Amino acid sequence: MKLKKFTAPLAASLMLASGAAFAEPFYLNVNTFDTSPLGGTDGLTSLIYQLGVNWSATSTFTDDDGNAGLTVGDSVVDSGFGTVSSYLDQNANAIAGGENNEGVGVTHQLVFDYDDLSGTVAFNDGAGGILASYTSGTIHIYNDNNADGDTTDAGEGEVLTLDVFASTGTVGNVIIYATVSAVDPNIFFFPPATDWSTLTVAIVARIDSNIDPLVPTQIADDANGNDRYQRTSTLDGSVSFNRVPEPGVLALLGIGLIGLGAARRVKKAA
Repeated sequence: MKLKKFTAPLAASLMLASGAAFAEPFYLNVNTFDTSPLGGTDGLTSLIYQLGVNWSATSTFTDDDGNAGLTVGDSVVDSGFGTVSSYLDQNANAIAGGENNEGVGVTHQLVFDYDDLSGTVAFNDGAGGILASYTSGTIHIYNDNNADGDTTDAGEGEVLTLDVFASTGTVGNVIIYATVSAVDPNIFFFPPATDWSTLTVAIVARIDSNIDPLVPTQIADDANGNDRYQRTSTLDGSVSFNRVPEPGVLALLGIGLIGLGAARRVKKAA
C-alpha cells in the first residue's frame, strides 16, 4: 500500500512556533530493519514527538534571464545528505533508555538524501536570504541498520520515497509538498497502530543553518553560457508529524501558493 499524499515541510518554524505542541506523537517499529537490536528490547520505540535531524545541503543557482546576479525566476537545484540523529519527546529532549529509543544512533538510524530538488528563486534579499519555489525532485529515506552512516550493508534499503511537486514559505521557513511513491508499511505508526501507508501526513521541521559562504559564489557557466552560483549549508533541527486529511493538504497548498505569489509581486514592485 502507498500513502496518498505526503507533505514534507523541511524548514517551517513559523508553523511550528510553539515546538512540539503541534506534533502528533508516533512510534517506530525498528524490528523491520534493525539487524542487531539491543538485547532485551521489543523493537518498538516509545512515543516520538519530533525527530532530531542533521545534514549537509548544496544549492546550485543558474542566472537564466541574463540579469546581473540571482533574481526571481532563476533556477535552483538542491542536493543533500543527512541522518535522523535522535528521537525527541514532547519537551524536545532526546528520548533516553534502550527500551524507549531502541538504540537509535547505536544499532540503527534513518538516513536521507536528495540530488534533484529543483525549482526557481522566489525571493533574494542580496544578503544570503534566498527562498526557492520547488516544483520537482525526489527525497529518499533509507534504513541504516547498524548506524554506520551508509546504506550498503545487507538488509539496508529505501523505506520511503517522496516525490516533490510544490513548495512555499518564507526565507528560512520552507514548506515542501510531496507525494509518497513508495513506503515500507511496517515501520511508521500513529497510536494505537495506524500504519502510515494509508494516511496523508504533514511533516514540519524547525531548521538551523550554517551557510558557507552566506552569499552564493560564482562557479563555471552552464552549457548555455549562463552564470551559475553555488553555496553549501550545514543544517540541524527537528521534524514533527501530523495527520492531515487530503482536503486539508489541498487547502494548505492553495494558501501557500497564494502567499508565494504575493512574495513575487512584492519583489517585482520593489
